[in-house]
Amino acid sequence: MSIRRVMTLARRVMRQVLRDRRTVGLLVLAPMLILTLGAILFRSELAAIPLGVVNEDQGLTSPIIGDLQLGQRITDELAANKIFSLVELNRDEVDERLSDGSVQGVIIFPEDFSVKFQENRQAVLDLRLEGSNPTRSMTIIARVTEAGMKTLAGLVETGFGMLGSPQTGEREATLPVSVNASYLFAGEEFDMMDFVAPVYVAFLALFFVFLLACVSFLRERTQGTMERLLATPAMRVEVVLGYMLGLGLFALIQVAVILFYTVWALKIHYLGSLGLLFLVIALLAVVGVNLGILASAFARNEFQVLQFIPLVIFPQVLLGGTFWAVSEMPKYLQPFAYIMPVYYANQALRDVMLKGWGLLEIWPNLLMLVGIAGVLILLGALTMRREVA
Repeated sequence: MSIRRVMTLARRVMRQVLRDRRTVGLLVLAPMLILTLGAILFRSELAAIPLGVVNEDQGLTSPIIGDLQLGQRITDELAANKIFSLVELNRDEVDERLSDGSVQGVIIFPEDFSVKFQENRQAVLDLRLEGSNPTRSMTIIARVTEAGMKTLAGLVETGFGMLGSPQTGEREATLPVSVNASYLFAGEEFDMMDFVAPVYVAFLALFFVFLLACVSFLRERTQGTMERLLATPAMRVEVVLGYMLGLGLFALIQVAVILFYTVWALKIHYLGSLGLLFLVIALLAVVGVNLGILASAFARNEFQVLQFIPLVIFPQVLLGGTFWAVSEMPKYLQPFAYIMPVYYANQALRDVMLKGWGLLEIWPNLLMLVGIAGVLILLGALTMRREVA
């Protein structure tokens, strides 16, 4: 083996890469962009969970501690917990506020809440949950239970805990608290995988379809096929639409495999129509095909296509509501989320799978996907060049 020949070949490869300024720029800038976005999102403060409170508790009068409104005491304990942002509600607006997402849970204290606790020595907390995010639901249940236990532990220290006790004179270290949780959407059987599955499917569909379209279209350019097509009477928009339909067939096959394997093999729970789920992912696949066609216009080889993944795909994951809700992102990043097609697909898929919504509820997200696809078709036609790349 000749070290000289090895070094000569290595120098040749390095010179070849350094001549390609676009590749060098992508190698340097793409990781910096992704690391910066990740650092901003991971270091941002978590937004408080909006929790509604319906406090109808009339309280009671005790000879030991005087007037007692147990519902208000638990509310004060919840307010002291920075994880919640409390919203006062009336009973008749609970479902509406849960449905529109303005609150993630509602705790209801009925008129006889304090009286029943005195009689039964049991605090039963009526908690209504939006339910589409199982992790958040479990957090709310745990924190509400904790607040109830702290409040009741404070009452024990005052001696109130002995009232009505069958064993008068004994002081209990803790008092029983139970949470009666009900769900507007999803339910107890839904787990974290059910919550992640919609965005997981969306990401895989966009990622693989983008690669398929970008590499295929780039190959047509480098082999001279695009040059010959543009020399014919065919309009550029027609060329883009033709490739979109041709590649779209294989994209739909891939989308069908991803969706049905996720639902049937992985046993993912879903509430809405399977056909509507396929429609959402199919529209996202159309967006992915056109996004790949557009990106291929700025790539000269397959290596540059791979370098486009951090610039095109990763921001979709970080800013598209996959792991962080857009409302919880820093204000200056939120406008970028609304130009990400994955954001609208994520919203629609979660609404169908976790809430059971239909076409009438998710059509704005579908319309946005159609609009983004139309814009990408026009941009792909405008950036198409006659010269061979």
